[in-house]
Amino acid sequence: MKQPMKGNGSKMLIKQRIDKLINITAFVVILVSAINSTASYAQGQAVHKPSTDKAGLSVGMFRNEKDSDKYTLSRIISYAMKNNPRIRIAAKDIEAEMYGIDSAKADRMPKIDGGAGITRYRYDAPLTPIVIQPPIGPGTDFPLFRSTVWDAGLSFRLPLFRGGRLFRGVNVAEMKKAVANDNYRMSKQDLVYNISSVFYKIAQLEKLFLANDASVKQLEAHQRNVEVYFKTGVAAKLDLLKTDVELSHAIETRLLVKNNLAGAYELLKTLMGMDDMDVRISIVHEKTANETYPALPESMDMALSHRPDYKALAKKRLISEERVKIAEGRRLPDISVASQYGGLSGTDTGFRENWYYGVKLTMPIMDGGSIRSEINREKVQLERAREEERLLKHTITREVRDAHLNIENGQERIEVTRKAIDSARENLRVELLKYDTGTAMSQDVIDAQTALLRAETDYYQADFDKETAIAYLRKAIGEDSVDVEAKK
Repeated sequence: MKQPMKGNGSKMLIKQRIDKLINITAFVVILVSAINSTASYAQGQAVHKPSTDKAGLSVGMFRNEKDSDKYTLSRIISYAMKNNPRIRIAAKDIEAEMYGIDSAKADRMPKIDGGAGITRYRYDAPLTPIVIQPPIGPGTDFPLFRSTVWDAGLSFRLPLFRGGRLFRGVNVAEMKKAVANDNYRMSKQDLVYNISSVFYKIAQLEKLFLANDASVKQLEAHQRNVEVYFKTGVAAKLDLLKTDVELSHAIETRLLVKNNLAGAYELLKTLMGMDDMDVRISIVHEKTANETYPALPESMDMALSHRPDYKALAKKRLISEERVKIAEGRRLPDISVASQYGGLSGTDTGFRENWYYGVKLTMPIMDGGSIRSEINREKVQLERAREEERLLKHTITREVRDAHLNIENGQERIEVTRKAIDSARENLRVELLKYDTGTAMSQDVIDAQTALLRAETDYYQADFDKETAIAYLRKAIGEDSVDVEAKK
């Protein structure tokens, strides 16, 4: 009986030693994993801090900048103003309207035309008017008749009065040029806003990429810890599978952000008017501490006095008023000075010269209602221009108010999400420590990492919305990029 009891005691002693060794090994593994997790967490946070803004968030670059040209926002705008096709087209419109002014002024100038020709008649035609002055005798100049007649001469015409259509035509042409100038300014302001929006979107995506990259690295470190715990029997297989799924999703999200960033850069190069789309560029986001903008009442006044599209519509209304008067002027007589000098000859005779000069008056008597219809059409166009001006005024009011609301909303969201980031970071740190000590689940760590990424994403979106709203406000009040750069 004693021998078996002795053998059983030895087996129990060996088992106790093995269990003790396993516990010691597990403790060492947990300790090492905790150190690795802390280092990975610190490394993940360090990825966010090559340079920081107010919230201590990353504004660094993730790509290789040695092979790319660096552009600030002001440099991008300056480049686009010289190379963007739409700006060049708008400039050509101004040049075209300048020639329109010259054409309108030319209608008031005298016109001299020259001409020549040859005509074959079935019957002989007179080379001079058939005028025979008595007394008839040997010296009487009888007109010559020929079947083939050559003609050549000069004509002169100078309009004196055309119912006000001459000087009003010049006024319309000058206002069209002014409208082209306003459209040119509007094109520039639209371009500045579009470039600014894409620029801020790129800055947001770069920060978001870094946040997603840090999230991937954190999940990779967590995955390694779960694998160690699973091999030692501390963690379940389900925890490892959940971590793998979450890691795959984080990697996919990072790829999506990277692709969106590449697309944003392509759009930026298109707006800049770059012909070589293979050129690599990078942005330098110089965030201002407190960017100022006018208050709402001042913004309303500035918008109605500076918006180029509002000015252009006001000029279009004046053009419509002039067109109504031009159409009404067709009812008045046309008075002009006219003269002509020329001659006719046959194939065997010299030129027989003739000339005239005088004042001509023409007045419409019956035109089938053409003038009345034109006047009514121009009046309808005038009413339409007035309604367009009224509509744009309402649109401007709404745009200015929306811009101010978006700025305030963005600022409030920035303050909220900045605090949320601090809380999410602390929560992740605590969950990592709790998991390493065995008092938290793997899903708790994953949820904490997801919450941190969501808070950072919300912050970057709020910051982008505020910067874009300020750019939109500057466009809404008609502020030129030159004025913006001067204030900076």
